[in-house]
Amino acid sequence: MKKFALFCLSIILILSTTLLPLRTFAEDLCKSIKPGDKILWDGSELRPGQIGKVSILQETPLVNLAGNQEKILKKGGSYRIYSFKGDLLGLGGGFYVKRDSKISYSTPSKDKLQAVVCASKPLTGKPANEEKTGSNTATDNSCEGIKLGQKIFWDGSELRPGQIGRVIILQDTPLITLDGKQSKILKKGETYRIYNFKANLLGVGSGYYVARDQKITFKTPSKQKLAAVVCASNQPVLENSNEVSKPTLSISGKKPVNIGPQVFNTSTIAAKAGMDSKGNAYLYVILHGTPTSLAVVDINTNEIQGVYPLQDSTSASALAVGEDGLLWVAGTNSGNLYSFNPNTKTLKNHGRVLVNANDTSIQDIVVNDKYVYGVTAYGANVFKYNKKTNKREFILPTLKNKQYAKSVALDEKNQYLYISVGSTAELLQWNLGNNSKTTILPAQYKNETYVAKMILIDQYLFTKFYPSEKAGIYDLNSKKYIKEFKMASRGFSAKNEQTNELYYSYEGIILAYNLKTGVFRNTNARLPENTEALSLDLVRLKDNPSQNVLVGLVDNNGTYFIYNPTKNEIAIKKFEAPPQPVNLHLLFSSPDQKKIYINGYMSGGLTQYDPVEKTSIQLNGISQLESAHFANGKMYIAAYPKARLMEIDSDQPWDQRVPQLLVKLDHLGQERIPALISHKNHLYAGTYPQYSNKGGLLLDYDLNTKQYRVYEDYIQNQSIITLLPHGGYIYGGTSIHANYQKAPDGAKFFRFNPAHPNNKELITLPLKASMVMSLIQGPDGLIWGAADGLIFSYNPVTKNFKTKKLFSAISGRYGNAKLLIGKDGFIYGTLEDHFFKMNPKTMEYGFILKGGAKELTQDNNGNLYYRYLSNLYMYPLK
Repeated sequence: MKKFALFCLSIILILSTTLLPLRTFAEDLCKSIKPGDKILWDGSELRPGQIGKVSILQETPLVNLAGNQEKILKKGGSYRIYSFKGDLLGLGGGFYVKRDSKISYSTPSKDKLQAVVCASKPLTGKPANEEKTGSNTATDNSCEGIKLGQKIFWDGSELRPGQIGRVIILQDTPLITLDGKQSKILKKGETYRIYNFKANLLGVGSGYYVARDQKITFKTPSKQKLAAVVCASNQPVLENSNEVSKPTLSISGKKPVNIGPQVFNTSTIAAKAGMDSKGNAYLYVILHGTPTSLAVVDINTNEIQGVYPLQDSTSASALAVGEDGLLWVAGTNSGNLYSFNPNTKTLKNHGRVLVNANDTSIQDIVVNDKYVYGVTAYGANVFKYNKKTNKREFILPTLKNKQYAKSVALDEKNQYLYISVGSTAELLQWNLGNNSKTTILPAQYKNETYVAKMILIDQYLFTKFYPSEKAGIYDLNSKKYIKEFKMASRGFSAKNEQTNELYYSYEGIILAYNLKTGVFRNTNARLPENTEALSLDLVRLKDNPSQNVLVGLVDNNGTYFIYNPTKNEIAIKKFEAPPQPVNLHLLFSSPDQKKIYINGYMSGGLTQYDPVEKTSIQLNGISQLESAHFANGKMYIAAYPKARLMEIDSDQPWDQRVPQLLVKLDHLGQERIPALISHKNHLYAGTYPQYSNKGGLLLDYDLNTKQYRVYEDYIQNQSIITLLPHGGYIYGGTSIHANYQKAPDGAKFFRFNPAHPNNKELITLPLKASMVMSLIQGPDGLIWGAADGLIFSYNPVTKNFKTKKLFSAISGRYGNAKLLIGKDGFIYGTLEDHFFKMNPKTMEYGFILKGGAKELTQDNNGNLYYRYLSNLYMYPLK
C-alpha cells in the first residue's frame, strides 16, 4: 500500500509539473541556475544544442551523410546527439549513427533542456542574439585592469586566446584525427590545452583530438578568465558563429565538363636493376604519371618489355630487389606496396601498408626473404611487412617531433635496422628484438637535414647526407665514422665481390671505394654532362655472363649507363618511354582570361589551354610551379625546387619560350615560393623554407633595376603562403609549417607598407589556425580569405571579421584553398577538395561538389575551371 501511495504521488507531481505555464516554468527554473553552471543528466554533462544520447549496444558504423563509413563505434560507448536526419542521429561534425537495434537512444526532459538554455546565457543576462561586443569587449563587458598583451594565468599556466580548457593525461592515450588516424601516444602526466570539441573528442589544435574518457581529465576555466584573455588579446569583432555551419545556398543542376589530361611527360624518376632466373638483366624504371607506372627495360636489347600501372600511386621512389629476384616498390600518396616478378612478368598490388598512420609516403625500403622494412613521411614511422602473410606486423614512431624517416638499412645478422630521421638529421640503431632505439649520429652531422641514402656492407654503414655533398663510412665495431668524402649520386652500389669495390658518382664521374684496402679510385668513366647516377646496381649481361657490370639511371629522360669495372669502359644508352599523363598542380588564367594555364605536378610542364578553340599547347622545360603572376606584359613563375623565380617573355610561340632565371633562394634554405604578387613595378614573394632553421622570407624584387632584397624569417618559424595588395598595403597569410616542423603559435594574418616591408603589423584572427590562405579582394571591397576550414571577410577600416566555417579541420602544409569572384558576383572556392559557392552579402553557401576539386580559375566568359588528378574540368556559370 505504501508503494502504491508513493507511485500516485509521483504521478501527481509529474502532471503538476507538465501543466505549469511554460513562461512561468522557465523563469522559475532560471532563478536557481547561474550562467556557466554545468547541467548534469544521467551522470554526464548536458551540452548546449544536445538533444539526446546514444548507448552502443552492438558495434555499429559511424557514417557521414553520403553513407561513407568513418570508423566503428564499440559496444558500451556513449555519445551525445545534436541532430537527426531521417533515421540517422547526428553526433556533430557531420557524423551519424543509424537509429536501429544496435543502439539505444534516450532524450533529456524539457526541464533539463531549459536548464541548459539558462546556464548558457551570457554573464550579462542578455539573450545571446542581443549581446553586442566591440573590438576590446570581453564576455562580461569589462576590461578594467587588463592591459593589452598581458598574460592571463589559469591554474598555474598561461591561458591562450581560443583555449576552452585543459586535459591532464591519466593513462597513456592516443592523439588522433577526426577520421580516427592515430598520430602518437600522449604520455601519462602530460597536460595539453583544449581549443574545441567534437562529440566525445577534445581538440588540442591543428586537427588533432583526444577521446574524452577515463584516461584523461578535462577542466575548464571560469567565464571571467576567458573574458580576461579576450581583453588582453584585443580580439577583433566576430559577427558569425565559429561552429561548422550547414550549407543553405541552393545550387543549380549544372554538371562539370571533363576536359581531360592536359600535361604529359616522360619523366623517369627512380630506377633499380635486377635479373630473372634465366639470366636476363632488367632496369626497372618508375615513370611519373597518374597513376605512376613501372617500365621494365631489357638491358641487353634496350627495349621496353612492358609498362605496368601502379594503381593508387602518383609517384614512387623506394625500390628494392630481394635475393629471389622479385622487385618491391613503395608508392605515394597512399603508401601502397607492390611486387613485380620478372619470371612471370606479373605485378601484384599488396595494398596500402600505411593505413591508420599519419603518413602519405614510403621513403625507403629494404627486403630480406621474409619481410619488407620501410620508413615514412610525414609521420616519421618505421614499419615491418610480412611477405608470407601479406600483412603489416607493426608501424611505430621513430623520434618525437620528426616528420621524415628518410632511409633504412638492415643488419640481418645482428637484427638491427639503421634508420635516418629528419629534419634535422638523426641516425637510429633500431633493435628488432624489442623495438628499442639508440641514436648514433655524431654532433658534427646533426646540422644536416637527414641521411638521404645508406647501405650496410660488412661492418660498414655508408651514409650520404643531405643537403651537403658529404658522405661518410661508419664502423659498427668501433662505433665511429672512419672516413668522409664527397659524393653527388643518389646512393651507393652494393659491393662488387669480383673487385671488392663499392661505386658512387661525383662531378659526373664514377668513383670506386675498395673495402679491403680503404682506397678510393677515380675510374675516369664520365657520365653525360650535368648528370649524376640516380641508381647504381650490379648485374650481368649475356655477352659476358661471368662479369659484373654497373648499371644506373642518370636523368629524367630515360638515359642510363653501363660501366664495366674490369675493362674500365662505360656505355651510355637511352630508352624511349611512352609519355604519361601527370597529376595537375598550379592552375591560373591570363590577365584577359582568354587563356588557362595548367602546370604538372613533380615532373612539370606548363600547358596553355584555349577555352574557345579547345586546344592545348604544352611548354616543356618547366618544373613544378608553386605560384605565378603577370606584370608588365610578362609572366612570372615560381618554380620548385630551390625556390626559383623566373620570367617568361611573350615574343615567341608558347611552346618555344625559354624562361629566364631571376632569383634562386636555395642558398637561404628556401625551397618553394607559394605567394607571388606585384605592386608598383615590384614583385613580392613569400617562401617556404626546407633547409633552414628559420622561417620563410619575404622577397622584394625591383622589376626596373633587377635588384632584390630579402627579409629573412619574416614571420618567425612560419611560411608565407599568400599575399594581396589592398588599400596601399600588402596583406599576407602564413602557414605554421616550415622546415618539416610546426610553429607552436597559430598562423598569422599581417600587413605591411611596401615602402617599409620590414615594419609588419599583425592582425589578430578570430581563431587559432594552421594556415591563412588565398587572400582576395571581394566584390564588397573587403579582404576575403580562408583560415583552415573557415572562410572570412575582413574590413581594414572597422577591423571587423565576418566568418563562415565550412570544415572543422583541413589537411596540407602550403594551403589547399583557392578563392575567386565569379562573373555573377558570388564568391567561388575550393577547400579540402570541395567546390563551393558563397553569397558575399549573407555568407550563405552551398557545395557544387563534395570532393574531387582542387585549385580554381575562370575564363572571360565566366566559366570556372578546377583540376583533379590528371584532368582539367570546366564548370559553366551560364
